[in-house]
Amino acid sequence: MPLAEAPMAVLATALRDPNVVIRYQAKIVTVPGSDCLWWQGAVSGRGHGRFYVATVVADLGGGDRDLCVIAHRFGYALIYGSAALNAVPVLGHGCDNPLCQRIGPGHVKPSSHAQNRRAYLARRSLAGNPLGDARGARGRSRELRDPSRPGGGGRRSVPAAAARATTAAVRRVSL
Repeated sequence: MPLAEAPMAVLATALRDPNVVIRYQAKIVTVPGSDCLWWQGAVSGRGHGRFYVATVVADLGGGDRDLCVIAHRFGYALIYGSAALNAVPVLGHGCDNPLCQRIGPGHVKPSSHAQNRRAYLARRSLAGNPLGDARGARGRSRELRDPSRPGGGGRRSVPAAAARATTAAVRRVSL
């Protein structure tokens, strides 16, 4: 869904701010055995990462509000720009991992609402596909995120024990 003018301006500024970019990148880790880049921050009700960008200062009479975006949408905007992001209605996860931040084929890529829904419906009933998880998207995302959280600040990959726990969680979730 396209952003209005004020949030777009805030997003464009945030994309150029090295501190915001570093804060976003610090919430991404690699997990051995996975091609995905895993989000370690807040998770939305639909299981996607949530990223606080900045505060949108309201025009006359309105209150200021926080601008939070779906994390992989911020990652897409980092690569292609805020205007390109605003032109894309949906970013689909070809990897079926709502925490994935890897932009490109097989992972997060531009889609439409109809294409994304068709892909979801086609894959969710396949045996072993994680989209059919009874816990729902948020429960599954938390199950996958929590064991892979790094123990130290700023690590770019998870420790071996956490990687084993995440791999086990992926197997449990995918059954």
